[in-house]
Amino acid sequence: MKWLALCMAMLNVLLWFLPERLALPTVSATVAGSLPRVASLKAAQQPKPEFEREYVCLTIGWFRSPSVVNALGRATDLEYQVKSKVASLQPLHWVLVPPQPEPDARALAEDLRSRGADVYVVTRGQYKNAVSLGMFESLEAAKKLVSEKKSENLHVTLAKFPRNRIGYALAFKVESLRETEVLQAVEAGFEGDFDFIERNACEGVATSEKNP
Repeated sequence: MKWLALCMAMLNVLLWFLPERLALPTVSATVAGSLPRVASLKAAQQPKPEFEREYVCLTIGWFRSPSVVNALGRATDLEYQVKSKVASLQPLHWVLVPPQPEPDARALAEDLRSRGADVYVVTRGQYKNAVSLGMFESLEAAKKLVSEKKSENLHVTLAKFPRNRIGYALAFKVESLRETEVLQAVEAGFEGDFDFIERNACEGVATSEKNP
């Protein structure tokens, strides 16, 4: 019994001290350093262009033929465009003998030409087979001719002759510093005055460049 009691006592001692022996030591980890603050981060700055080139769009007109426009454009040594526009002009005052059967109109025209009149037979349109005696910008001049022909017992009337004119303009995109130079180059090759000169900002054409 004494041995049994002694064994039990030793077993209790072992059970008391064994957990402390087997316990693993506590390890504390620290992070070396720290994350940078957002405020301390500086965005890389893009280099600014040393200068910006500004452009203007010039339109000069009107000219009577595209050949004139192209000659003026080539004289500037710049890229250019030719623009066209249909402009309505004041109608002419048309003196004519009213339409009639074609054989009668041609016979009348032949008779008038034999007497020195410059006439022709209209071949199309609203006044087909009328005999044209003349067109005038001046209403007074047209009325004078009507009076003369009526005195010759010729039945004549006045009509409006509508007309249009196609005009051509020269368009450039140039650096603003060269605007005067370009205008002078065009003016030097053209005799007369321009009907108009338009100067507008060119949208989306400003470019940035660096000096070499």
